[in-house]
Order: sequence, then C-alpha cells, then structure tokens
Amino acid sequence: MGIRFTGPFAPMCEQFVAQKRSFGSDYTQQEKLLHMFDNFSKAYSVEPFVISEALALAWCQKRPNEADLTRYNRIMEMQRFARFLIDQGYPSYLIGFRPAKNSTHTPYIFTKEEIHRIFKTVDVLKPCASVPYRHLVMPILLRLLYGCGLRISETLALRVADIDLENGVLHIRHGKNGHERLVPMSPSLTKRCAAYAQSVLTGKSPDAYFFFRTANQPYSRSGIGKAFRGFLWDAGIPYLGKDRGPSIHDLRHTFVCHRLNQWAADGVDLTAELPVLSKYLGHTSVSATAWYLKLTAEAYPEVIQAMDRLSADIFPTLGEVNNIE
Repeated sequence: MGIRFTGPFAPMCEQFVAQKRSFGSDYTQQEKLLHMFDNFSKAYSVEPFVISEALALAWCQKRPNEADLTRYNRIMEMQRFARFLIDQGYPSYLIGFRPAKNSTHTPYIFTKEEIHRIFKTVDVLKPCASVPYRHLVMPILLRLLYGCGLRISETLALRVADIDLENGVLHIRHGKNGHERLVPMSPSLTKRCAAYAQSVLTGKSPDAYFFFRTANQPYSRSGIGKAFRGFLWDAGIPYLGKDRGPSIHDLRHTFVCHRLNQWAADGVDLTAELPVLSKYLGHTSVSATAWYLKLTAEAYPEVIQAMDRLSADIFPTLGEVNNIE
C-alpha cells in the first residue's frame, strides 16, 4: 500500500504517483519526497492545487546540516510535480534555476578506438544459461546508447512497438521528466536491430520489452552497469571507481562529444545545429546541450579554434551551466 497523502495537494499527489507508476517507474523514494512537500504545504494558504511562489521558495530553502544532493532531490521533485499541475490546468510556480547535483563525477569521453574495443568485446560474448539472450542483447544495447545518445533508463524501457524498423526510428515514450520524443537511427544500426528482432523477438507481443533477461523481465540499470564494468576490463579500459568511472552513462556523453567534434571538423555552424541536437537528446533546454561544447573542446583540443570561430558567443563556462545530466 502506498503513502497516504493528507495535505492540500493530496488528490493531485495521488494522481501524479499513479501516472509515474503507469510509466513503469518504481517511484518509492520520490513518493516520500512528495509526501514531505504535501505535509510542508499545510503551513501555507494554498489555492486549490496551485504551488505559489512563496511556497516554492520556502521549500527551496536549505535546511540546517542538509546535504546539497538531498536539497537538490527534494527541490527537483517539487519542480516535476509543479509541471504536472500546470499540465492539469493549475498555474503553479516554477523555480527559475536548476541547482547542480553535488557530484564529483567527471564525464569520461571514450576515444573512437576505445568504443571499437568495447564493441569488439561484446560481439564475442558467449551464450549464458541463466540469461540466454545476453550475448545478443549487449551488442545492440550498447550500440543504441552510443549510436543514439540514449539514456540507459530510456533504452531499458523500450518495448517492441517502440522500434520502427521500417523507418529506423525509436519512440521514446517516457524520457527524463516524462518527455516523449522520436529518435532516428542510422541505417546500419537499424539493420542490426532488425536482425536482433528476428532472432529474439519473433512472436513477442508489441508490449514486450525489446531487451529482456528471461520471461519478459527487463534488465536493471544496476545489472547493466555492473556488466559494463566487466566489459571495460575485458577491453583493457581501466575502471577508476564510482566517482571517476567510466560509467554506462558516459556512452551518451561520448555520443554528444563525438557528434560536436565531427561537426566542428566539417565546418558546420554549431549555433544552428545545437537546438536540433538538444531535441534529439531530449534536453529541456539548449543550455543543457551547450555544456557539451566545453566538454568537447577539452576532449578534442585540436578543434577548439574551429569551435571558437563557429560558436564564440555560446561557449559556456562550467560555472555558468548547472544543468548537467
């Protein structure tokens, strides 16, 4: 049985939690944060289902001895709930900034040679009795992460019906913050997905997971992360620990940097392409994508001059951009 909400937002909280779980989210820890916010709201005069500016700013205040990450999580849960209320017709206040997560992890940008070694490692995996399709899943899953810049949560949530093999398009139904988008694939990746589907998914219902362990049970993020660390070892790429990586999410970071690097080398106007890339990645703002310009310049110093020439006015400093995934 879920948490019982008793504050001024109780009915909407229940709807919000139900929606999140219908999307496949566990939402256990987030529900506790929402319950805290609903209780906190009891001390304020609340217009029916509207988060006022005063309430939002009061909730955002740092508490004594509160860790930055704890504050970040509760603020962003209120922000997600506020967007939900707005979608339901209740004009709630949205905070005008996005606090940064207190993380020491610096994205690891793989070289193309390292990417090749990772793919070579997973392409020769042997069948596993406990997870019979693992040797077929991993080569496609990792190529989707790198080739399309997907988040691991988006990749694991894909259903058979979400893969348009005829047109080479992925349908991301529930991306970060509930955003939906279409993601085109390259012809070569589409061909690989089609071969995988023919080998593994014949007879599966449209609602079946595209990647599954056994009996239509999806892989877990932690399980994929652990397996990826093993692939790094086999590929001769050192794993430096939790805060230093590389992590499975660094395949997404690498996709973006490789794309920007190629555009800069080709003389493409990055100011024109950045909004397109932002939509492709499922970012809520171009500023979230612009952070990668700095990261790409650091990973590929030989293209700094080209990037300065093409995008001098939109280079952010690391201190100016907090919206880092």
